[in-house]
Amino acid sequence: MRNRMLAVAAIALIGLCGTLTHAQGAGQRGAGGAAPAVPKLATDKTMFWPAADIEARWKDNERLKRNNSRLFDGPTNISANVRIVAGEDPPLVHETTADLWIVTAGTAVARTDGKLVDSGGKSSITGAMERTVHPGDVLFVPPGVPHHFTQMNGFRAWLMRFDTLGLVRTTPAPAAPARAGGAAPAAGRAGREGRGGQAAAPPVPKLATDKTMFWTAADIDARWKEDEALKRINSRIFDGPANISANVRIVLPGDEPQTHEGTADLWLVTAGEAVARTDGQIVDANGAKTIRNGMSRPVHAGDLLYVPPGVPHHFTDMKGFRAWLIRYDVEGWRQSIQPQPAGGRGAQ
Repeated sequence: MRNRMLAVAAIALIGLCGTLTHAQGAGQRGAGGAAPAVPKLATDKTMFWPAADIEARWKDNERLKRNNSRLFDGPTNISANVRIVAGEDPPLVHETTADLWIVTAGTAVARTDGKLVDSGGKSSITGAMERTVHPGDVLFVPPGVPHHFTQMNGFRAWLMRFDTLGLVRTTPAPAAPARAGGAAPAAGRAGREGRGGQAAAPPVPKLATDKTMFWTAADIDARWKEDEALKRINSRIFDGPANISANVRIVLPGDEPQTHEGTADLWLVTAGEAVARTDGQIVDANGAKTIRNGMSRPVHAGDLLYVPPGVPHHFTDMKGFRAWLIRYDVEGWRQSIQPQPAGGRGAQ
């Protein structure tokens, strides 16, 4: 169950649109041909991928020696990728885009940081940091930082990719919602404290800009267990630009339906089950908020649910429900940096 839980936790968020990238170029390698067509993120309704679909994509990648199957493309190079790594993959850096690797199965040695050099027509990393990564581990690689995997043994991961450089606001930042005394935290920051203000979560670091960040599976599991023990819905592991954050998430009975302004939710269920109630409209029924004319889906470990800004969402009937909640803006930003032509940094 742990492997399956962690296999869900590994989402690959974010890929370079329009240029060859780590995921895109590698995804076509081998005799397997192109991966399935990649949809754009919906703007007015939820999108859903069951665990069986995700598992089938990994198996296809392995059988066809295809490194990647992308689930969606979004603005500012946001993507989620079902990822393996081939032994011949070279070290890479990306120009504006960060990688969030959530390991779901197997092991590998992550060689990161240091300096990317060319030796006899072959790229390598000098002065690299080496870490053995296992299911449930999470690795963040900023733009411009070399990264590479070697010694793969059944290695699978979610690769979540998104821009952290070159982002320029195109609309004013939303005003923070007013909070009455004792009210729950604003939606965009939900979960940094427990309900009723109890038990603040650990401090939240900003994303590094010049080196990798790493969280072990043991740290992530401890956060979930602490959330459950303290009835704290969330432990955030980082904050980044354009409201990007990664959150170790549970849901408590009585949590109300929500919508978010400008910001999308990507839920990767890691354990347990719940009923996801989404879409439709939020209405007041006898003093309590509920969703009318919505959609109900049972969700289980390995399922992936995307909720655009402005779309109601809610979970009920929780049984041991745990999830990764990846949150990021999909409105109000543009990329100001033009990618270098092929052969420049990050062009592979």
